[in-house]
Formats: sequence, structure tokens, C-alpha cells
Amino acid sequence: MSWRGRTISRATLIAGGFIVLGVVLALFHLSATTADYSRYNIEWNGTSVLFDMIDEAGGTMVTDLSLLPGQGDAMLLLIAPEPGLPPDVMEGIRDFLSRGNCVVIASESEEDNDLLRGAGSSIRIRDASIVSVDRFFDDPSSVIAFPAGDDPLSTGIPRLVLNDPSYLDGGDPVFTTSLLSFADTDGDLHLGRGEALERFTVVSRESIGNGTLYVVSDPSAFINGMLTANPPTGNRDFAARILSHRPVLLAGQGYSRTAAAGPLSHVINLVRNETSIEMAAITTLMLSLALFLAFGRRRA
Repeated sequence: MSWRGRTISRATLIAGGFIVLGVVLALFHLSATTADYSRYNIEWNGTSVLFDMIDEAGGTMVTDLSLLPGQGDAMLLLIAPEPGLPPDVMEGIRDFLSRGNCVVIASESEEDNDLLRGAGSSIRIRDASIVSVDRFFDDPSSVIAFPAGDDPLSTGIPRLVLNDPSYLDGGDPVFTTSLLSFADTDGDLHLGRGEALERFTVVSRESIGNGTLYVVSDPSAFINGMLTANPPTGNRDFAARILSHRPVLLAGQGYSRTAAAGPLSHVINLVRNETSIEMAAITTLMLSLALFLAFGRRRA
């Protein structure tokens, strides 16, 4: 191959290609994470598939949950919130609901009852390992839940699959387990003394002000493994229903474990989302390769 009448050796081209490949692989490695629920985690326990769906739906990432936009036309999805949210965040979510908007909070931890209380909700999360005869995978904690009455988020969705979920008290049930379920208080995965078969609410709804709050008792309902399972679980349809429920879609990134990232994830995400920065990065990479090739010609 020649450029301006000078010959570029095949070895130089191969070396240049390996350098570019090495840079790309290094960036990918530094940006990756295996953190549970992270949007940057492409493994079964991440939420990269969900956040691809959010991007396709035109969703907006929000970090300041104390100042949320929306006048009755917005949906906020908050998955695996971190405990100990400051009062202004709780007040912001409560105000968001009072304006007629919708919020979906997915958590399995009783620590997040402070968030629900601060948002004006009577729904409470109860830490428990729910086990069911009705299971999806070969594991008694892969609990199947079924619609419980009419609701815009459950209509037409035959089931959800959860992974060792907690259960909910309060609100109006949207999805419940079957009657062949129990709270495994001793951890042996078998129905024992003091453990009764009953239905447990795993998705609940409550009106707050002019808005609607939904609580999902297991963030794992939205992980990659649940959204891409074959045969389908129903979880992807449930997620799609949430994402299309209101014209404005907001994905909470402040105080959410979905924002957990590798060392360079935030930088790479910024580059991807800003066209001018992305073009500058590509130009810099190409110029670096051109300089390498020019240096290789001079030494040849």
C-alpha cells in the first residue's frame, strides 16, 4: 500500500491495527463492571438491556431527584435505590407524585421503607425469602408472580419471574405469587413449622396526591437474565409497559445502584452521548494512528 508515493509496509499496518485494537479493548475493560443492577454490566445480573430499551424509548437519565420535571405526563423509574436518601430527594419524589406523575421503585430491602415513607406511601417492603412451587428456573426462589386485578402495567402480561424476592404490605396488589408460596424463614427452601402457604404481593400500587406509585419487591425483575430468558418470562413486556406508560420517561441515576460503573464508564458514556466529544475522540485516535504510520515509514 502507498500513501503520497511512499510505501507503507504490511508489518507497519498490522502493528497499527493491533495498537488500535489494544486501545479499544483496554477502554472496554476499564469501562466494564460486574456490579449487581449496573447499567454498565452486560452480564446476567446487570441492567444493560433495560437501559438500551430506555435509550430506544427516548428516556432521560436524571441524577437530581429533588428537582424532577413533569406535569402529569412523566414516569420515573428508580431501580435498587441506595439506602439513606436525603430528605430533599424524598420530598422531590413526593412533589413529583403530587403533580400527577408516576413512579416505579424496585427494591427488596426494608431500608428503603424510609424512602417510601418520605414519599408519602403506606406501602412497606418486608425482608423475606419467598419460595414457591410455581417457579420458572430449576430453583424454588425463582418465583413466578401473576396479575392480581386490572392495572395498566399488568394487563395482558401473564406472569413475572422474580429472583428470591421480598414481599409487600399495603397498597393495591398488581402482581402476587400463587397460593403455593411461603416465606422461607429458616432458609432451608422447604415448608416447615411456622411457615404457611399463602399469596404474597410483589408489585403494589398506591395513589399519592394526583400521581401513582408502584413498588416492585425485587430489582432482579429488570436484570438482563430476566429480560432475555428463553422461553420469555414476561418481564421484558412488563418493562416495556413501564417505559411507555407516560410520554416523558425518566431513569433515576442519582442514588441508584444502576449507576455503578467501572473506572472509565462515565467518561466513555459522556463521549457516546456528546457528538462533538465523540468526533474529537475519533479524530484524535485517527491522528495518532497516522502519526504512528508516518513514523514507521521514516524508519523503513
